Amino acid sequence: MKPASTRARLMLWYSGVLLCALAFFSLEIYSRLQTELLRDVDRRLHAEAHGVTEVFEIEGITDASLAEEMGEFAEEVPQGRLLQLTADSGALLWPQRKPPVFPVSLMSTLGEQTVDSGRFRVFVTKFESRGRTYTVLAGESLDNIRSLMARLQVIMLVTAVPVFFAAGLGGYWLSRRALAPVDAMTQAARSISLESLSKRLPDPHTGDEIERLAKAWNELLERLDVSVKRIQQFTADASHELRTPLALIRSTAELALRRERDSQEYRQALSDIEHEADRMTDLTESLLTLARADANATHMPLEPVDVKALVQDVTGQSGRLAETKGIKLETEAATAIAEANPGGLRRLLLILVDNALEHTPAGGRVLVSVSRNNGRVNLSVRDSGEGIPPAALPHIFERFYRAKEERGGKGVGLGLSIAQAIAQAHGSVIEVESKLGEGACFRLALRPHDGRDQSGPAGLLHSA
Repeated sequence: MKPASTRARLMLWYSGVLLCALAFFSLEIYSRLQTELLRDVDRRLHAEAHGVTEVFEIEGITDASLAEEMGEFAEEVPQGRLLQLTADSGALLWPQRKPPVFPVSLMSTLGEQTVDSGRFRVFVTKFESRGRTYTVLAGESLDNIRSLMARLQVIMLVTAVPVFFAAGLGGYWLSRRALAPVDAMTQAARSISLESLSKRLPDPHTGDEIERLAKAWNELLERLDVSVKRIQQFTADASHELRTPLALIRSTAELALRRERDSQEYRQALSDIEHEADRMTDLTESLLTLARADANATHMPLEPVDVKALVQDVTGQSGRLAETKGIKLETEAATAIAEANPGGLRRLLLILVDNALEHTPAGGRVLVSVSRNNGRVNLSVRDSGEGIPPAALPHIFERFYRAKEERGGKGVGLGLSIAQAIAQAHGSVIEVESKLGEGACFRLALRPHDGRDQSGPAGLLHSA
């Protein structure tokens, strides 16, 4: 069975609530009207019964004048009401004709009684006059009230049915009108494909949940559009970077096989192929590292690391390269123990140091420093190279970004992206400051070791 649409459910809920409200309202009106009508009857009956008592007190009625005085009083009583006077012994004193006789001894002060002529509302009270006790009963037929309430029931039913159906149609119209923006957004969403992610859902400008829903979907589409464009650019750049070494490997092999060559030429060709293969291997490993970071597939367990010793080890490893370039590589490292992944932090430092050496001319200086400040272990790599243009600063951590004319253009543009990902896995980010002609400074802050075991997973990336 196909479930009901949202529009149908809204209409049913609206109609159901309205039906309950109409039923409650009708019952309340019916009950209150009936109660008020009976109160009016009770007030009249009370006044008539006590009127008889006052007549006996004022006129001094005797047995001889009782019929005449009660007859005159009864003439003032409207049609449809009755008076009944009995002696203490229970004998009926007035009227002498046969009225509906009520057994007053069995009745409460106020109530309803049924006789042959119909149902009556009665009020009974006793009084004394001239040493005798009388019981007076005032009654009024309830036929008029019952007839009025019956007509009211018919009016309510006759009125409620069309009102209910009209309300149902109105609810359906309102639900259609309320859900029209959702239908518009649905149609727009169906027209959006991977090739048209730049499209956006229409904003209904209603200021309610539907507008917030449209804005949330548009924000999601914006993020998705950016992510897809990044993936497309990443794929295109990776293909381009892989195409070059593959073409070199193929062309070198083809040239070597085109004719017989001596062993030295073959060794040179194989050396060139090995060099390009190493470049492809580095590129592939970098791509896999970033792919694992994007997929949250790996983690980097943290442990206490002597940052000073690690910095000295990395600078010692890069010292020979600095010497060959004629660059002075120095360290200023205070003793500091940080929560870090040794392999990940080593790779981050190597990337930053290699980047600084790459963009520092001969005779320049690269300084790697470690300090403690504001409860953090601060690590920085500063060079005296050509600096980074302001237009390139927002993009240097983007994958495959290389500002060739400003920073040399060697490599594939993944090193700083990997370094930033490693820093984020340590709960930090790499910040950069640079001015053209004055070099650049890359810095990050690590959490110090406080003596507790924090060797659990704390980030992403492969720690090799």
